[in-house]
Amino acid sequence: MLSQVTENPCFGGWPSPARARFLRVFLEIQKPRLCKVIRVLAFAYPYTWDSLPIFYRLFLFPGESAQNEATSYHQKHMIMTLLASFLYSAHLPERLAPGRFDYIGHSHQLFHVCVILATHMQMEAIFLDKTLRKEWLLATSKPFSFSQIAGAILLCIIFSLSNIIYFSAALYRIPKPELHKKET
Repeated sequence: MLSQVTENPCFGGWPSPARARFLRVFLEIQKPRLCKVIRVLAFAYPYTWDSLPIFYRLFLFPGESAQNEATSYHQKHMIMTLLASFLYSAHLPERLAPGRFDYIGHSHQLFHVCVILATHMQMEAIFLDKTLRKEWLLATSKPFSFSQIAGAILLCIIFSLSNIIYFSAALYRIPKPELHKKET
């Protein structure tokens, strides 16, 4: 498998030994199944985390939320998100008509369109919820203090910087290709 990847013209035609040393740093080549699991979790975990309040509201309290106008937006958001994941995982348009959706209309583009529409519907539902339940929210929840807001911002900054540092440091660990030495 490594020889197939190293002979690929996408890698720029480096000499084979240098190319092989460069490719050792890529985890996708070393452990493709682990990378696939990580890639799926990278999409599934945020979706599940963001959707838990919606699941709670739609499925555990259907009588209470059915009277709310935002429920239809929440349902549309769920349908569009599930449609996006289906289109992306099934590669539907490309399988039905190979070669016709190479530039416009392939599953990745449809995935992004559906996700953008789902995000729009989710934001509309949040705005409706907030306006319809404003009095209840003000009565039952206390406002955040300055230290809580500053702590949340600081945690976000620390997490973002640690991600940047970790992945930037990986760039410096890539071995440099050796130049051709003349044997005399």
